[in-house]
Formats: sequence, C-alpha cells, structure tokens
Amino acid sequence: MEQILSSMQEIDPIYKNRFGMGFYWRKDRKTIKSAVQIIFRDTGFYLKKGEILYFMRMAEEAQKRYRCPYPCSQCNRSILLKTPSKQVDLAVNRNELESICDLLKGVLFHIELEEYLYNLSLN
Repeated sequence: MEQILSSMQEIDPIYKNRFGMGFYWRKDRKTIKSAVQIIFRDTGFYLKKGEILYFMRMAEEAQKRYRCPYPCSQCNRSILLKTPSKQVDLAVNRNELESICDLLKGVLFHIELEEYLYNLSLN
C-alpha cells in the first residue's frame, strides 16, 4: 500500500502509522480538504471530519466493551467495529482496533492543528 500511495502525486498525506494512513486528495494541484481518505487493511473510507470523529468514538467504545485481561497474544478474538457507513461494520482484533484508534486520532489531531494555525494566522 505504501509503495503505491507514495508514488502517487495526487495526495497530500496527513498522518500514517504501520496499519494505515489518512490523506487529502489533490486535483489540479489543489488539495481537496472537504473529506479525508482513510485507508487501512485493504479498506478505504472517504470521510468528513465529523464522520472521522464518529468513527473514532465507535472505536473507543469498542475498546471499552472488549477489554481483555490477558496479554495480546492470548486474546485475539474478533471485535465488531461500527463505521460511519451504516451498512458496513468491521471485524477486527484488539491490535487492529488499537491501530485504527491511533490512526483516527492522529488524523484528527493534524486536521485540528492545521485549522488552529490557519485561524491563528487570520488574527
């Protein structure tokens, strides 16, 4: 995935971890910031900021519901993760869920930091 995306000139990366990445698409050398492409585990979601926030909340709720008292190697059951797409839920394991949470939090952090700096520059 990384090799394919890094060779593309039509993206503006926001955040990535070992599991996936979030980026804006570019068109005609302009970054399209109305939505973010989130890609992980051969799955892609094109989401607006509010949808990313909702997805992150669903991932955090799933983490709370499926707390496991054992080390990661002993608890590898599937966890049902709701997505912003009402027709799509994902079955993930605990490690994948943690990586998805990190990815979504990282993307939101960078979006909000960029918005803050932009608004600060207007003053």
